[in-house]
Order: sequence, then structure tokens, then C-alpha cells
Amino acid sequence: MQPLVELYMQEKDSKTIMERVKDAMINTVNYTKIDEDNLCAVDIYIHKYKSIEEIDKIRQNLIDILPPNVGFVKTAHGGLHIYCNRNYQRIVSNRNVKVAITDSFDIDIFAQMNRNKIENGQETKEIIQNRVVAPNTSIREIKNNQRVTLKYEAINDWENVSHLASLKEILDKWNIDIEMSYKDSAQQQYDRIYGVQINDEGTIEQMNDELAQACVDGLKNLGIHNCYQPINMEVFLLSIFCGLYGISNESIRAEGIGNIRKFNKLSANADKNYGQIDLQD
Repeated sequence: MQPLVELYMQEKDSKTIMERVKDAMINTVNYTKIDEDNLCAVDIYIHKYKSIEEIDKIRQNLIDILPPNVGFVKTAHGGLHIYCNRNYQRIVSNRNVKVAITDSFDIDIFAQMNRNKIENGQETKEIIQNRVVAPNTSIREIKNNQRVTLKYEAINDWENVSHLASLKEILDKWNIDIEMSYKDSAQQQYDRIYGVQINDEGTIEQMNDELAQACVDGLKNLGIHNCYQPINMEVFLLSIFCGLYGISNESIRAEGIGNIRKFNKLSANADKNYGQIDLQD
């Protein structure tokens, strides 16, 4: 029998985005309030000084590397809202501003971590809610001394998407860990120490062979599980395969796949599923 929490999460996940936010729409300005604990929005702000062609290219590059089971909304200034599941990933606050910064765009994340306002470290009775502009919203602003109307537009079938991808899946595509300190994150961006790194145009840079070989050589003396185990020196089988299939050099990749069984201890389920995981397609 499945645990009640798991059944509850499956029921919520089967609902479309519109079913989850329909009671959180403010008709006056058509805002969507992010007041469900598992729904969050990633806001990509593409710098407005870019040309329309550059903005469109960056936005499409970002969409191309993301899973399809998310809600995509084009913002009024050409940026991107991405609706996904938080899946109870712990993040710092409801509003996480500029979790990543490039020369072309910034990334913010909005979620419902706290329902009540925090003052001086104490929870108050005041309710707080994040509000994200929904599709089909029009705003007006002055541009070149003229009033213009800008729209938020759904890119995919936004309101009917269900079984959303997780926030972690999306951030992993860009090699972003929002639980890292700013210092570590800045050092990571500088050194490019991870295998895949998002660049200023929203595309992916592959790791070089030297770094790939170092990663493969370090794939030893681990306890490998079929599902996530937050214990020292124990890792998740699928995450290893995802990393290895990000290596473009086929011989280094094959060596890494061989090292999984050769130098590590797999749990019974991980060993059973080892030969069934194939991410090449």
C-alpha cells in the first residue's frame, strides 16, 4: 500500500496548472498567486537593452534545453516564466531574486516557503503571497514618449500542463544550486568546475576531456542506490548516468559507466536497474 503522503502528492500532481491556481486569480490585474506549497515559478528576466532578435533567440535557447512538462509564458518584455513543481526542495525564501546572473539575463525563483510574514526571526500573523503575472495579461508603459501595450503570452498549452517537472530538474539543466552560498556560487561560475554550465546566450557548454576524465577517475568507493539517499558517500544511480551521458567523449563516458560496477557497491535495486538505464536517446 502506498503511503498517504505519496498518494496525496500524486493526486495534486495530476492536476493541471489552471486547476491548481484557478482560485488564486485576481481579476483586476490578472495576477496568479503562488500560494500552493508545491508550485513555483522561475522568472527569466532577459535584459531589455538586447535587440528583439537577440531576446527571442535567448528565450528559445532556454526553452530548448528544458523538459516539456512545464508551463511556459512569455513575459511582457520578452522574458520567460517557467511553472514547475518545487517537490519540497528547501530554498531560502518565497522570493529568491537573482539566484543566477549572466550578461544577458537574470533568474528569480518564486515559491511558497512561508505563508506568514517573518519579522526579527519570528513568524507573524500577516499572510504573505507571491504573485506572478498570468498569461493574457496586458500592461501599459511609456516608451519613446508613447504609451504602448505589452502582453504576457502563453507559449505552450500553459493551463493544461500537469505532472510538472521539478525545480531541481530545471536548475540542474543550468548547473545551478540555489542552496549554495553566494561565495561558492560565484567561485563555481568563475572556475567552471562542473560538467555543464549555462552561458550568456542560454545554451550549454560541455566539459572538456580533462575535467571529464577527472570525474570518471573519482567514481570510486561509493554506495550507489536506486533512489535518493541523503547520506555521506551514497549517491543516486540515475544522477550518475545523467552526468556520464553529459560527457561528449565516448571512450571516457564508457570508462565511467564501467567504473560504476567495478569500483562501487550497488544496492540490490540499483544493480537490477543498472542495465535498464539508457539516456542516449
